[in-house]
Amino acid sequence: MAEVIIERSVLFRTRRWSTALVVVAILTTAVALVLTACGALLGAVPAPDWGLLLVLAFPTCCGLVSTVARWHRPVWVRVCDAGIELAQGGVPIFVAWDNVASAVVRHRGLFAVLDVVPVALDQVSTSAPQGNVPPVQLLPQGAGFRVDVGELCPGPRALRRVLAEYRQHLG
Repeated sequence: MAEVIIERSVLFRTRRWSTALVVVAILTTAVALVLTACGALLGAVPAPDWGLLLVLAFPTCCGLVSTVARWHRPVWVRVCDAGIELAQGGVPIFVAWDNVASAVVRHRGLFAVLDVVPVALDQVSTSAPQGNVPPVQLLPQGAGFRVDVGELCPGPRALRRVLAEYRQHLG
């Protein structure tokens, strides 16, 4: 009886509009805190007028600009039985599991990053011989690749869980 091999694959990618919502929420909160602090220091709260409306429109414009910027440079990570594939605004790279020295999600929330350190950098493959591949960085475990995963869906915790499952399964 032949054994059927089924490749599992989990894709983590950015939601295009979540970036805009996060930026708008953070900047709107920052503007509100600055206005409140100025009001407390000056002893008067600014009256709502067109100037205040324009100040609050600033976070919305920044959110839209960040969404358009990420629209053409998506970030994604695919973890499968063969290895880890990742892209951050350019040509994706693939690191096979037998070439992965470490794959660690550092930090939490929006500031989470995935550090992938290959055993041999020359064994890392890409789909295009020339292109904008993620730069090799000096990481705590050695030379490797760092990808921002804070805005990926389903999230950094799920990525940690999937990486742990694959390490346990393959290790």
